[in-house]
Amino acid sequence: MPSDSEHLAVAERNQELINHLLPEIKRFGEWITVIAFYRALHIVEAVFFRDHPNKHGHNHEGRENILKKTKRYQHIYKNYRVLWAASTVARYLEDHTCGKTYASFNDYLSPADVQGLILNHYLKQVEKSAAAYLPPPQPPAASSSAS
Repeated sequence: MPSDSEHLAVAERNQELINHLLPEIKRFGEWITVIAFYRALHIVEAVFFRDHPNKHGHNHEGRENILKKTKRYQHIYKNYRVLWAASTVARYLEDHTCGKTYASFNDYLSPADVQGLILNHYLKQVEKSAAAYLPPPQPPAASSSAS
């Protein structure tokens, strides 16, 4: 089972990929959304590793149940749930919560909404809420250079 630091490292790599794709948000909005969800997932798994007796969500439904039923995770859950739903539409062009289908992901969310809502609101809220359960980021170790 990956540790909190390993989950956070994957979350950081996901952010690097989001940053790489962001200039092409009009072409890759659905993939940016999927990656944003998986960034949030790994942040949640890091929280579970540090804060929850199960240490791991095991699957999407189990993870959602822990978030939904644990009072201190309510703010994480409310934002995480939107990311999960949006990533499902991005992958399957169907909103499983209501059964609505879409011809394209852009019919569900515009590129501006991917940036404004998915990245700058929901993902940031998950990050902010999870920060209360995670250690502060450590600065990179100073490297010594030989003279």
